[in-house]
Amino acid sequence: MPSSIFILLILVMFSCCYCQQQDDHLLIRSIEKLPVHTEVINLRRLLFPNNISDIKTIDFSLAKRDEFPYMYFLINHSSQGILTIRKEIDRDELCRLRHCRCDTWCDLELEIIVDREGFNIELITIRIIDRNDHKPVFLKNQINLTIVENAPIGAMIKLEAAVDHDQGPNSIIGYSLISSKSLPFSLLYNLIRGDLSLVVEQVLDRELISSYKFDIIARDGDNQTGILHVLVTIDDINDSPPKFEQLIYVLNNISESISIDSIISRVHAIDDDDGVNGEINYYLISQDNCFHVDAVTGDIHVRCLLDYETQTIHRLEIEARDRGEGYKTDFCTVLIHVLDENDNAPIIDIYSHDIQTDMNSLTIFLNESLPINSLILSLSIIDRDSDDNARVTWKLDPLSLIPFELIRLTESTGELRTKTLLDYEHISQYNLTLEAHDHGRPFSKSTHLNVYIIILDENDNIPTFQENNMTATITEHVKLISQDGYEIFHLHALDYDHGLNGEVVYSIINNENNVFRIDSNTGIIRALIEFDKKQQDKYILQVKAQDKGQPSLSSQGTITFTVISQNEYSPECDMNNNNNNISWSILENSEYGTIIGMLSCRDDDKDLPNGEISVYPQWFPEGKIDDQNKYMIPFEIMTTKSNITESTLLIIISVNGSVDREMFSFYALTLVISDHGNPSRSTNISIEIEILDENDHCPQLNIESSFIMINRDVTQSYFLINLVAFDLDIGSNGNITFELSPETSPLFTNLYPNGTLIVETDSYLITDDSLVLLHVQIRDHGQPMPCLIVETLRLFIGTNRTNWVTVAKKHNYDDRSLSLPTEGFQQGKRMAHAYSISSSSRSSPIFQFSSSISLLSARKQILLVFIGSSIIMFIVVLTMVLCFIDCVHKAAKEKKHNLAMTKANSISNNSSTPLTNTKHNFNSLSTKKKTFHKDSSSTNHYKSLIPTTKTKPITKISSSTSYSSSSIDSTTRANTAHNRAITNTFTYVALNTSDDFMPVDFDDNINSNVDDKRFELMMTTV
Repeated sequence: MPSSIFILLILVMFSCCYCQQQDDHLLIRSIEKLPVHTEVINLRRLLFPNNISDIKTIDFSLAKRDEFPYMYFLINHSSQGILTIRKEIDRDELCRLRHCRCDTWCDLELEIIVDREGFNIELITIRIIDRNDHKPVFLKNQINLTIVENAPIGAMIKLEAAVDHDQGPNSIIGYSLISSKSLPFSLLYNLIRGDLSLVVEQVLDRELISSYKFDIIARDGDNQTGILHVLVTIDDINDSPPKFEQLIYVLNNISESISIDSIISRVHAIDDDDGVNGEINYYLISQDNCFHVDAVTGDIHVRCLLDYETQTIHRLEIEARDRGEGYKTDFCTVLIHVLDENDNAPIIDIYSHDIQTDMNSLTIFLNESLPINSLILSLSIIDRDSDDNARVTWKLDPLSLIPFELIRLTESTGELRTKTLLDYEHISQYNLTLEAHDHGRPFSKSTHLNVYIIILDENDNIPTFQENNMTATITEHVKLISQDGYEIFHLHALDYDHGLNGEVVYSIINNENNVFRIDSNTGIIRALIEFDKKQQDKYILQVKAQDKGQPSLSSQGTITFTVISQNEYSPECDMNNNNNNISWSILENSEYGTIIGMLSCRDDDKDLPNGEISVYPQWFPEGKIDDQNKYMIPFEIMTTKSNITESTLLIIISVNGSVDREMFSFYALTLVISDHGNPSRSTNISIEIEILDENDHCPQLNIESSFIMINRDVTQSYFLINLVAFDLDIGSNGNITFELSPETSPLFTNLYPNGTLIVETDSYLITDDSLVLLHVQIRDHGQPMPCLIVETLRLFIGTNRTNWVTVAKKHNYDDRSLSLPTEGFQQGKRMAHAYSISSSSRSSPIFQFSSSISLLSARKQILLVFIGSSIIMFIVVLTMVLCFIDCVHKAAKEKKHNLAMTKANSISNNSSTPLTNTKHNFNSLSTKKKTFHKDSSSTNHYKSLIPTTKTKPITKISSSTSYSSSSIDSTTRANTAHNRAITNTFTYVALNTSDDFMPVDFDDNINSNVDDKRFELMMTTV
């Protein structure tokens, strides 16, 4: 076994290393990258091959140790001379470090010192043989190349060759192209120089193929490969012109109402070039200021308002130009057909000789003397649109009740002429509207022309007096204060003309003695002398009224002045005082027709005008009432002649409305009593009417809630609260006192008349968690009958330990009644969410709080609805049954009724106050009452007085424990106990008595405590 291993090592050594004798030294070949300690050569055999066994003493050593190339070798067994590998030798690394030549051979020279009876140096060369331990490698895995598309055939692109550090056949032996498509390239490789080039073999066209992808494979002698990914991009040249998609673009139905800067279309051209050569700009060649082409996108923009009526077709020439060097172009034509829209309103042209125009108005001036059928204006109406948009319908409004006529000459022309005579005094101006509208779609357009026709006045009206023969009176012995005299008459003539034609100048024709003077402009006639009727009792003047027109017109009249006695006396009224101030008073709610007061006034002048009196009333002369209430004065002023003397006038002031002291407590009136003298005299009477209060209002408790919580731990001795009530009446009628109902008030409560309520919270009579009901009686002290109301207060009394929800449920209040924690109570403070509770139905309280407690269950609500519906149905059925029984009952008693009428007639014959001589009727009026007074006439009719607010309604609260009633009527007060038991009361008023309803045993003395000759019928219904 050891011998076999030795033989094997010998074979390996000789296979790896072999020796060759050179001329001057020895050459030893060794493969690179042998393991360390591998034997390179046996120096003894190498240097002394023939006598290797004879030489006993010999020693081998390296001349150097750590220097290159000695660092790679080591001599083991210096006497044997075995040269081994000390450090692995990498031929490729040595070439890189230039320690040996890589193009031919990599030789390492060693000096060997041989010590054999002396020193000797032997030079040996170790040639490192290359091993194929590298494969071809490209410096980059991928490269991008660019070549212009017009590169000639044979053009080369230098490439970086692959690197293989091996030598000889182990190095690169060739390159190849790998691609899935046909390539217009080939590879050129120079093994000597190591150059690699890509050669163009075919004509390139970027527009057909813009790039190529392929792989270059490098192979060495052992078929090891390296790969390079190549992308060749064909660089474009500007060899293709732009091409428009269409040579002619036709754009139809472009609306003329399209807005400015709108895009109506886009032109587009294609350039097969790339980059700048393929970028296209668009230019508008034709001169059309209404359109603009976007240089980049080719969008056609509108730059002006299109008008079909001006231009129907627009022709645009557009150029497409690329941006390459030596740019190329193309052209197209765009035809734009404008669509007519109804964008023009009809135009009204007016032709007239005397007009004034202003926008949509026209003013025409016409003389009122214009004859019939005169031409006022000619008109024509046009519309610049086409088809239905230009078809116009026109009319004149109003066409009736005017003195003009519209004559249509053609479909679009016409004339306006007069059809009757014009009259300035009747109508001085006409406002006409000429309306024209087209038939465009979807909306028509219209034009309105306001025609104002102004009639010019002519002097065609004569000034006229109201009466041609006028009469007036003059008071004698009137002293002249100034030389201008005093006014005695105002002459007035009416002229319907306008301007100077209507200005009247007055004059006296027969004024020989200059007794009178007239103001020519105003017509005021003044007396210039002191008259005495004994000398002359009448004066007749001829007067003239003349206008200022050209030519002027005039009329004449006669004024007869009668001289009368002097107006010596002013009107006088019979009053107790001499200062002309009167104060009257009346009770509020007085009936209609009630007389407040009367004045008797007279004038002691004997002549009729001087002694005639007129009354002029003025309410609130100092302006203490607004305009709205001036029309609500509840009084009427009447005047009548006295029966005693004709010159005495009676002034009667009576009630004519509702008198309410709470609205107005007094009224101020000034009566101006004036006679008809010339000049007149007057007297002013100041009257103050005071409204007396009546007890027509009941007290009202001012309280937010009748529900009060009392915590005994907080108020340990007394709980105090002040009750406040108000009454709109005054005096004793508005004086209010409080008291508790003695039947229901507990002993631990005390209510003072001023409204102070005290609850003794420490009383042993109080049970914790209890409900106390207090009936508070609030009354005023009105006369003749005070008003009383009853309010119910509910006191919940507990402590800090009280569960108020449980207390509410205990007293039949639901979970929503309370939502207040115990510690939230303070003395004298009620719940903020409490409301008044009606005690008519204890099982269903009607007050609710905003509570967080859960609502009633749905089952309970459904049950309540069912019970309520059943009760309503029962009432309806019961009502129908009662009505049927009533009808049967009436039929059965018809005979008895006839006997009752006979008996009633017999009684009336013996009575001093007959009741049944006349047939009367009953009309039922709910909650109203009327009083009937016996008439003193022979027919013994009962007359009905007009109801006023004096009658007070009976107030009922549906409750067994809380009620209120108010009435000043004694009969109602007498039935107070009866009223408390009735839930609803209706009062039937007898407007007229009836034999059909008058009982035979009627007694009008039922209410004997009322000393009155009237009677009252009270009926109640269910």
